Amino acid sequence: MNHIMFGEIGAWLFKGLGGILPDAGDPGFRHILLRPHFAKGLEELRASHDCPYGEIVSSWKTVGGKIVYTAVVPPGATAELELPWKKVGLTAGTYEFRQP
Repeated sequence: MNHIMFGEIGAWLFKGLGGILPDAGDPGFRHILLRPHFAKGLEELRASHDCPYGEIVSSWKTVGGKIVYTAVVPPGATAELELPWKKVGLTAGTYEFRQP
């Protein structure tokens, strides 16, 4: 059960749906790219990745037909968040964004 065929499913959850990606220009997750994908029919998702700086979290849920997105950037790291309605740079901390 330790075949890459099985391992890529987990990676798809945090890379694809969660949108947690390393920045090729700053490897090691010192700078994180957050580009979540909001799949129709999926009401909520929580994806996380343990990096050298701590836990990165990308989660979202649908509330009243609108998306509420939460990001956690660990200490010592920065992130670039790209949502369909907003693009913003983040420093370490916990953030919540609501779809307008």
